[in-house]
Amino acid sequence: MTSRLLTAGLALGLIAQPATGAPQDVSPDVVQVIAGGCRPDRMFSIDATQPYEGQRMRQLGSGAAPLRTMEVIATSRSKTLVGVEIWAYQPDDAGTVEERRAFASGLLNIFDAAIVEAGLFTKRSWDEEKEAFVYSAPAADPTSRVVLELSQMGVSVIAGCADESRRQLAMDEYMGRTRIERPTKPQLPTPETAALSECDDPVRAEAIYDDFEAGGGYDVMNLVRAWNDYFEHLAQWYGQELMDKGVWTQAQRDAFQMSFLRDRVIMTGFEQQMARLEPLMSLTMEVADARDAGDSVRSCRAAVGLVDLLAKMGRANEAQWDRATSLYRAEATRPGVTLD
Repeated sequence: MTSRLLTAGLALGLIAQPATGAPQDVSPDVVQVIAGGCRPDRMFSIDATQPYEGQRMRQLGSGAAPLRTMEVIATSRSKTLVGVEIWAYQPDDAGTVEERRAFASGLLNIFDAAIVEAGLFTKRSWDEEKEAFVYSAPAADPTSRVVLELSQMGVSVIAGCADESRRQLAMDEYMGRTRIERPTKPQLPTPETAALSECDDPVRAEAIYDDFEAGGGYDVMNLVRAWNDYFEHLAQWYGQELMDKGVWTQAQRDAFQMSFLRDRVIMTGFEQQMARLEPLMSLTMEVADARDAGDSVRSCRAAVGLVDLLAKMGRANEAQWDRATSLYRAEATRPGVTLD
């Protein structure tokens, strides 16, 4: 599995650090990514003034260590950027859990001090419920609702930059309460996968797992999410079009959506997906357990199995949404309305 995840420019120019280094040895450039990256017009490396069409989950390059992963949150329809979250941690072979947790505690303190020194926010508070530092009222625009949150979860430090004023838009779009444009099909590349038999060779197994850890698993997850978002968006657009063209009232559209619960194809697919949740959790735990045990073959087999299961879930989602959109098109055909 060759990782195709982008670094989004975040790791450019950053100095690679040994995973076992003490927090004080973390590159100042890495610290600056967190301290100076959350602004009203830019959330870390991403332009907050433009629609976001990229991957939701990103694996950052080795040069960004100990920053490891990035999750991007955008509204479901207009792709308005809502927030970006970065996770920083040492890999599982860097030391004991206690040592990695201590590293994270030191890193949290370094990031907190650097954020205060950078002066991009005029308010700093501690949220007891979230167990996080919250930095608000950006100096460049005190009325902006952009906030930076910093917290520790076990061995990880999490930095999240978000525009709170956009969360209602995200909910409205998700619930179909806003005007929407017809979606375009995802353009993400098809991830490469490995065969289970390749894990029998310990050397090859190690390489496959390394690629999985470096982002190969995210390739599949991003593709599954992108297609699911596309079909869900398309179904909402069909409903909007049928209302605009006088075929349905709002109540009729809602009743039609509820009728999916009686459709044999859709409900069979749903039941199959529910049955896959337990194996999904088991494989996720197996990946972690095998890696902690230093078993390359076992960790490889678990990772390949997890990717394969995610791909099957993606195909099942497509079948369900294909059925749903075909039902929408049938509704349009009946009164002679064109949707496609």
